[in-house]
Amino acid sequence: MVVFPPEIREQLKRPLGRLQAGYAGLPELSRTHRIISVGDVCTLGLLSEGIRPHLAVFDHLFMRHEIDNGMMETLSKNFRNPVRYKNPPGTLSDEIISDAGKLIERGGAVRIDGEEDLTALAFIRSAGDRDIIVYGQPNEGLVVVRPGKALKKKIEGWLSAAALGHEIERDVGEKR
Repeated sequence: MVVFPPEIREQLKRPLGRLQAGYAGLPELSRTHRIISVGDVCTLGLLSEGIRPHLAVFDHLFMRHEIDNGMMETLSKNFRNPVRYKNPPGTLSDEIISDAGKLIERGGAVRIDGEEDLTALAFIRSAGDRDIIVYGQPNEGLVVVRPGKALKKKIEGWLSAAALGHEIERDVGEKR
């Protein structure tokens, strides 16, 4: 499990792609690209615009509060039998990191037990040229990410730095 140090968490608060207020341009993009949505409200918004994400990632939470029954029902009707993963808040599970590419190829839905926010990193990292990742930016709008080499390299750096931080913490803990 990856736990990001505070300096990386601060960087992750900034949008990783184009920030926009609504869904403008996404219907056109969805005709030529696979849309990967991360977040309940983002996924529901895409559905309301007539866009069915190729892969939807959700946790039945919005701002750490459970979404209402109507929203849950809409997700359940549109995405039957989602694959389930555990991903505690503020982390990125090793399983999601290793399975992201297969999940993208398969499509459908991923239901996270915990928090889905940071899973966007795994999907951006594993996405292909035809993939667009869309996630919500709290109190600001949507972030539309076209995953390129530079962004993937940045994510690799964050993952490496977080892993290195854990090794250092473990080493220090073992010496006590």
